[in-house]
Parts: sequence; structure tokens; C-alpha cells
Amino acid sequence: MINQRIVSIDFLRGLTIALMILVNNPGNWDELFTPFSHAHWEGATSTDLIFPFFIFIVGASIAFSMLSKVSEPKNHLNLVLKVIKRGIIIFLLGFLKDNFPFIIDTAEGYVFKPFDSWRIMGVLQRIGLVYLFAGIIFIKTNWKQQIGIIAFILLGYWALLNVEIEGAYVLELGKYGGGNIVTYFDNMILGDNHMWKSVNINEGYVLGWEPEGLLSTVPAIATCLLGILAGTWIKKDIQLLEKITGLFALGALLTAISLLWNLVFPFNKGLWSSSYVLYAGGIALMATGFCMWLMDFKGYSKVAKPFVIFGSNATVAYLMAELCSSLSWFIQVGNQSLNQYLAGGINSFIPHAKIASHTYALLWLIPFFMILRWMYNRKIFVKV
Repeated sequence: MINQRIVSIDFLRGLTIALMILVNNPGNWDELFTPFSHAHWEGATSTDLIFPFFIFIVGASIAFSMLSKVSEPKNHLNLVLKVIKRGIIIFLLGFLKDNFPFIIDTAEGYVFKPFDSWRIMGVLQRIGLVYLFAGIIFIKTNWKQQIGIIAFILLGYWALLNVEIEGAYVLELGKYGGGNIVTYFDNMILGDNHMWKSVNINEGYVLGWEPEGLLSTVPAIATCLLGILAGTWIKKDIQLLEKITGLFALGALLTAISLLWNLVFPFNKGLWSSSYVLYAGGIALMATGFCMWLMDFKGYSKVAKPFVIFGSNATVAYLMAELCSSLSWFIQVGNQSLNQYLAGGINSFIPHAKIASHTYALLWLIPFFMILRWMYNRKIFVKV
């Protein structure tokens, strides 16, 4: 049964990685069907569930891999050191990925990208930090304490986001990128040159905006802890149907609470709002229960195989896709990037702009799947 459960989690991990690659590489960012695009600011589309799903699965994987070891205090120091090491490696991989290919085109030609403009945070950086802190919390606490930490994070973050600092910013939570302590904190610690992009807030003042910022990573730790609790529940020595029922029941409860909380504290991926944590976490719990019912209870595990392949080397899959994407935008073909050139070729065969855009993204998956399948068949699994 343990292997089957791991297949269920590996399937979800692979599905989220495949979807991350799919939604990150459309042929045209202006031509997207709504389910495959992010909410502009407040609200949540299906695409906005992908990242928290993956962090949730990271949490479940922590429980799967360490639950049998944390019961012995003598193992704690070694486990903590391993968690810190892995978290730092993931962070550094993301840091290098987000600044690849390390050179920029200027009027004087290609030059090394100045360090004072390197982006510090990003998707893998957030995952690395979340893994580090959630992993240590898992090692040093029990499940009841973990629930208390989740509640403290979510309620504390809600209160923090309603703080207005006079002379620093005017509180505007409903406005894209500005007027909140998250943007203020990231600019103060990271500096606007080290963030994803700039936004105009408060009568035209330009600030850097980081969708994977430092302060907004704190509630993402709560997302991971929900995954840890789910993984701990799945590992319990009880009937499979009881596990599935428990996942569905808790998932439905958290989703209902999130919908009520959304009325006063809207879903917001950019801020990783507390209501968004419960919304994504509740759906992730029910999705996990459904996968266990389908693959473990009903035995339809063959449908998982393509995504298990993605999930078995999830970090490799994500890095390959992101690095190749960066290169495709960097390499020029005439007066446009290679990415635009290839997307234009697809668009010439498919006149419908949105279908062409998503077809390009789907085709983008194929070469990476072929490489990952080759690795899977030869039992090559890269662990960081």
C-alpha cells in the first residue's frame, strides 16, 4: 500500500510540474483561455492553484520521507542539517535559474549581467525556503502544534496585511502590487532592482514588485504544513477508505471556511493571502483523496504513468523547461526572439489565436517528456 500511496503523490507532483510548464510557456501571453491564465490580482483561477498544489505535495513528501525517523530525538540534528542543506540547494538553483543566461544585450554588445540587477527570489527560491522552515517545524513539533502554527501564521498574516505605515504607503490591498506591507517589506529588504518587475503605485511612484517575495513566503509555509498533515494522515495505520474520507472531509471544511473568509480577505496569489492558503489547501486535500480513491482503491494506476514520469524528476523537469525558455527568449532570429519565431510558426497553421497559443505550450512539453521518460526507464532519478 505504501508504494501505491507514493504513486498517488508522485502523480500529483508530476501533474503540477507538467501544468507549471504548460501555463508558463504559451505562444502568446495576450491570448489565453481564462482557466489557463492567472487572476490579475484578487481571485483565483485553476492556474492559480498549481503553485500551492506543488508546495502542498512538498509537505506530503516531507511526511512520507521523515515520519518514521522523527520519533527518535537522536535523529533530529541529522534531519535538520539535511533539511537545511536541501533547502539552500533548491534556493540556489532557483537563484541561478532566474538570472540565466547571465548576460544581457547592450549598445556595446553582450555583457555580464550586473549583480546589482540580479533577481533574488523566485519559484524555486520560495520552495527552498518553505521546505527549510516547514521541514524543521515537522521535525521539532507534533501534529497538534503544527495545526496551532498554521492558525497563528494565517491569522497573524491577515492582521499584518491590514497594517498601514504612515509615510511609507497607503493601504490598498485591492490594488495590483502596491499599498501593502508585503511590497514595502520586499523593497526594504531586497531592493527594487532585485525583484521581478516595477509597478506604479501611490500617484505614480515606482516600486519593485516580487510575486514570490519574502514576507508572502510565510503563509506558503502554512500551505506546506497542510501537506505535511495530509502526509502524516495518509501514513496512519488505518483503513484506506477512512483515509480518503478524512481527506475529503477536511478539504471540504477548509474550502468552505476559505469561501467565507474570501468575503473579507480575498483570494490573492500575489500576496498568498490566508484565505487563498485554505482555498488551495482544501482543494489539494480533496484532489489527493480523489487520486487515492482512483489509483489505490479502484486500482486505475495506469492513468498516472505519464505524470509519474514528470513527478519522478520534478526539479529536473522544471529546470530544463525554464532554462530552455530563457534561452528561447534570449536567442534572436531576425528581429524577434526564437520563442516568438516558433510561436508564430504555430499561429500560421492555427488561425485561432488562443488555440494556437495553448497548442504551442502543449508542444513545448513533448521534448521534456521524452527526456524524462528516458531517465525514468533507466532509473535515473536526480535528488537535490
